[in-house]
Amino acid sequence: MKKILTALTVFLFVIMGFAGGAQAYSITTYSNYLSWLDAIDPNTYVNENFEDTTLEPNFSITEIGGTGTIAFGLYTNIVDSIVPRYQIFNYATGMYAFGGFFNLNDPGGPGSSIDVYINDDNTFVMNIPAIADDFFYGFVTDGSFLGVRFEEYAQAPAGYQETYYGIDVSLAAVPEPTTLLLLGFGLIGLAGVSRKLKK
Repeated sequence: MKKILTALTVFLFVIMGFAGGAQAYSITTYSNYLSWLDAIDPNTYVNENFEDTTLEPNFSITEIGGTGTIAFGLYTNIVDSIVPRYQIFNYATGMYAFGGFFNLNDPGGPGSSIDVYINDDNTFVMNIPAIADDFFYGFVTDGSFLGVRFEEYAQAPAGYQETYYGIDVSLAAVPEPTTLLLLGFGLIGLAGVSRKLKK
């Protein structure tokens, strides 16, 4: 009984560790969709293709300074440091990877590019250049986060802004802690049953 309680206590501390505060992330960026897909667990894959205004469950977009549009399979919005205007792509249960096909070249003409941050702790991830034309940009981390923020390039000349299309946005969701907890209790229960059968 003492061993089971010790194992349960350790397991609970591990689960609670996932809900910890600030994290220092190890980040790998990708410009190839297939390479990004190979780097994530396919069972955690979520894709929002903007075919209609009903977003995938747990996925939302926080729009600050102006509202974008969803039409014809595209999410269109603007980032502007003067207004300020920016967007946060959220996944309620957490994610460890984010990516998408973006076009900054066609809408609105040449702009200033987009800086991408992990919103939870303001970690800079990458820059999507103004020449992006339906190209994939994504990243995978070793930790979990709830949101990805798009802002105008920090060094943009005054008066510039960037209009962009989001064609598809994909992410890898973190398994819910309650699921892990149920799995842990199930494994402990199986160990107890097998121990009783051996006696």
